[in-house]
Amino acid sequence: MKKYLLSFLLLVPTSFIYAQESSDSDEDVEEVVVTGIKQSLKDAIDIKRKNVGVVDAITAEDIGKFPDGNLAESLARIVGVTTERSNNEGTKVSVRGLGPEFNLVTLNGRSMPTVPGVWTGGRSFDFGAVSSHGVSAVEVYKSANAVLPTGGIGSTINMVTTKPLDADNGAAFSVRAMHETSVELGDEVTPEMDFVVVRKGDVFNGGQWGASLSGSHQVRHNREKGTNEITWLPSPERSHLNSNAVITNNNTRADGAYFYPESLYYKFKDNERKRDNAQATFQYEQGIVRATVDYTYSATNFSSDGREAGSYFAGWNADYITINENGAVVTGSEGAALPSGDSFQARISYGEEDSINRSLGLNLDFAISDSLTLIFDMHNSSAMRKGNPGGNLDNHLDFSNGANDSSSLEGGVEAPAGFMRQRGFDFNNPVGGLYWVMNRLYGGQDLGVTQFDGRDIGPRQAFLHYQDKRSDMKQKQLTLTWDNLEGKYWDGLTSIDFGYSDLDTTYLSKKWFNQLVNGKIADGNPFMLTYDLLPDDVFNRIDLPNYLGSGQDFYIMDAATGDAIYWFTRAGFISDSNSTDGSPWNASTPSNWPAGCQANDAVDADGNPNGLFDEATGQKTTQRGVLCYGDVDSDNTITESLRSLFVNFNFDTETRKGQEIRAQLGLRYEEVEQLSTSLTNVPSNTAWSLGDFDYGLSVGLVTEGPVFFSTPGESDYFLPNFNMTFEHAENRIIRLSASKTISRPDLEQMRASVDIGSTDVRYPITLNVGNPALEPYEAINYDFAWEYYYKDASYVAVNYFHKELDGYHGFEQNQSPFNGITDVTRGSRGVLITPENEGRLCEIHDWACGWSSAHDYAWWFVTNPKLDPNGSNLDNGKFTCGSLENCINNEGVVFDHNNAIHIGGPDDPLYIFNVGYPTNRFGGTIEGIELALQHSYDNGFGVIANLTFVEGDTNADPSIIGEQFALGGFGDAGNFAVFYENETYSARLSYNWKGETFAGMDQYNPLWVEERGQVDFSATYNLNDNGAVFFEAVNITDEEVRLFSRYEEMLFLFQDHGSIYKLGFRYKF
Repeated sequence: MKKYLLSFLLLVPTSFIYAQESSDSDEDVEEVVVTGIKQSLKDAIDIKRKNVGVVDAITAEDIGKFPDGNLAESLARIVGVTTERSNNEGTKVSVRGLGPEFNLVTLNGRSMPTVPGVWTGGRSFDFGAVSSHGVSAVEVYKSANAVLPTGGIGSTINMVTTKPLDADNGAAFSVRAMHETSVELGDEVTPEMDFVVVRKGDVFNGGQWGASLSGSHQVRHNREKGTNEITWLPSPERSHLNSNAVITNNNTRADGAYFYPESLYYKFKDNERKRDNAQATFQYEQGIVRATVDYTYSATNFSSDGREAGSYFAGWNADYITINENGAVVTGSEGAALPSGDSFQARISYGEEDSINRSLGLNLDFAISDSLTLIFDMHNSSAMRKGNPGGNLDNHLDFSNGANDSSSLEGGVEAPAGFMRQRGFDFNNPVGGLYWVMNRLYGGQDLGVTQFDGRDIGPRQAFLHYQDKRSDMKQKQLTLTWDNLEGKYWDGLTSIDFGYSDLDTTYLSKKWFNQLVNGKIADGNPFMLTYDLLPDDVFNRIDLPNYLGSGQDFYIMDAATGDAIYWFTRAGFISDSNSTDGSPWNASTPSNWPAGCQANDAVDADGNPNGLFDEATGQKTTQRGVLCYGDVDSDNTITESLRSLFVNFNFDTETRKGQEIRAQLGLRYEEVEQLSTSLTNVPSNTAWSLGDFDYGLSVGLVTEGPVFFSTPGESDYFLPNFNMTFEHAENRIIRLSASKTISRPDLEQMRASVDIGSTDVRYPITLNVGNPALEPYEAINYDFAWEYYYKDASYVAVNYFHKELDGYHGFEQNQSPFNGITDVTRGSRGVLITPENEGRLCEIHDWACGWSSAHDYAWWFVTNPKLDPNGSNLDNGKFTCGSLENCINNEGVVFDHNNAIHIGGPDDPLYIFNVGYPTNRFGGTIEGIELALQHSYDNGFGVIANLTFVEGDTNADPSIIGEQFALGGFGDAGNFAVFYENETYSARLSYNWKGETFAGMDQYNPLWVEERGQVDFSATYNLNDNGAVFFEAVNITDEEVRLFSRYEEMLFLFQDHGSIYKLGFRYKF
């Protein structure tokens, strides 16, 4: 419905436009001074018209008038561009149905380094780190240009910063007070400040100098309410459904598959974001040379502190479930007959991380002659993202109820306990419904308590993340432009641009992850004892009536994060190290954590021990746990060297009727070399021994590591482009474009690390690896556009685009050798490994009966080569290597013996692994139509409207289980805005609509963002020529964000961020 409403709104103003033009044609129109919004729209049109290809733009005056937190919000006003919002502000953009990873972002024409987030490995740019104040324009190139850096098959987005020699002397500053309606902790009002100063002057001999400096500081506090990310388990891949469950089955899927929700938690997170930006530029022009030195800096600190409450389902304890026609298990009840019930989880989530971007650039512009210009440009830039000592975002501590029905325990611990019973869920509710019955028992007696509180909660497990990522980029580019002033070769050839680019990137990524268990006996088992060791006043209950509009009165357990961390490491038992006697205090406790995760200093303010409880003495000790990250889990370095040659031929001619034709024919050649180095365990040889040994059962892998293992990759490609504009009538333009473009692989898909699967003599060993030789995505692009610039700051346009995509990355598994490893059992030593010899070692040794295999039988004769299998006295042999070649003795690390281990030798054949890796394997087509209308009335009013409709075979199919080809960002979009402006007032009301959009995949399912519309408003009152006050409002109607898996009832994530209001003052000098 919103799509058709926008279509109507797009068409309605047209009638007014032409009606007004005809009625005003014979009247004198009072001259209106073009400032602010109208001037910015005119500037954007000038950029659009002067380009031969398909380009849209937005300028600083426009950005200054929008109620936008950053550039991504402003870009969303452009036809074909949609923004992805995180924490209620735009962070990334999709263009023409292609997600952020398919759009290249440049700064002054330079490629910029990017660092992926905690969970992703892409190259998408985060606009949340950039303030708009120091940017004079943003250009969106939707068709290719050989001079521009490659990397965007959706678009290339170029941010242009202020150049002092092209600006007027002056300065401006603004201050804002920002209020977020969602805030509950933190400041009700937070500050935003920015400034810009431009100065220039003359020097001797006609030279000029110019300098500009800008900066900003912003602080945000807000609360995010919502659900956890819910994984729906496909029955063909993970089915844990209780065999006794009663099923109401309305499933119409042909394969009969169903999807069970793994969990449901309600949550809130209190966030703080601090952002600082600075940009400085110095220019000097003397004679034929203009030199520019610029520095750009941005820093963002983001911290969060959240609470969650809910439960884990997965179907283990299901009693009754309902499966709808799509296969979704939409309702279920669980655990009614379980003596211990289920686990009520109270979760403390926290984290903090810093993101810093720096760029230092030099540009030298030489006007060598009237017809030849040379530009040398270089920059050294970096981007980093690093968790603070508390870890990256999404660390969490799980606490849960004890479910212990005992009046007392050994050691004198008495523990009334809370139980979660008759747990159920209902996903007919748009935000999910979660319900249960709680009771507290003591010695078998019901104490009449029906809600959990601090007496029922104890530590269970912790999940800790820490990451340190950095990307460094150095680029040098030489561009020459020859202007054909004398009309050589052909008058229509106006100029040639050609040059060379050298780009080196180094990406470093280290990740730590640790799971620390305190109290949990096993997954799904709610019985724990730590609840009685946690003081009752650490947690308190927060009631949340009708939470998220669910119709339910929910509650969440809350504790100060510092207190939760303190007691999670202390409220536990000393293990008696006897895991076989059934004692509950042999559940994993901090006393079993790695040595680096333990300390012995737990005392209270009076010096009394307040650490782990020793069941043997009935006393607390000074031993405690430490929330540590353990050893590094991955350490990857990826270097990429990109060399480019490019040329553009530019033409300008006329038809016999005087119609202007401009064209551009370009070619870019690129070659790239990659080297990926990872700290990883690497298989180095195959191993074969008797029964169990240190490397496996009968056969196994010898590994080295962790060691640094490197793998190279290389590729090259030719990228042609053709753009043409034809002004078939005055101010009526036809554009044609055709090109080949690429987007490079996710950085972390090119890692060299190796994940080694388990060993089974029946099957090849599986290795999962990265692929440094992964090639880019490729796209063949076509554009056909018609534009009519019928009035100043006004136009109407229709654009059809078509993209043929190839080389999209998927996962492939092939049988192949790896690292030159040979197969010890497939050479001459393995000839006795045949089905006929299964169990025959029992004929030689009684101790081998009942378990030995043909591998063990053959091993005996390889270890004792002098024995003849057809001879006698076969039991008279040795078990060790002796003088045998390609043989090592078992070291007894895992199994206490020194039996011979035969390893692969140079004469053995190569071992054939199952090797899984990302590869270029998918292709598809995207096509769509962009409709744009912009009209400025002579009375100060104006209208902006646009729509983008996308079709193709790159959207996901909700019925498919398993890997499929789909592109994130696929979806329709539209904008409608009205504005008014005169010398004193200006105001703008805008509506941004984003249709249902494919967002990517979780572990099992395709995900979509539900259709969403957002209303924003801004207004300015000019106090005088220099000062103004302004008001901005974002998301006035408080639209939520909802994601779902496959079908709308399969909720994946729900978020409610509220609205944002700003009141500010701006002054210019």
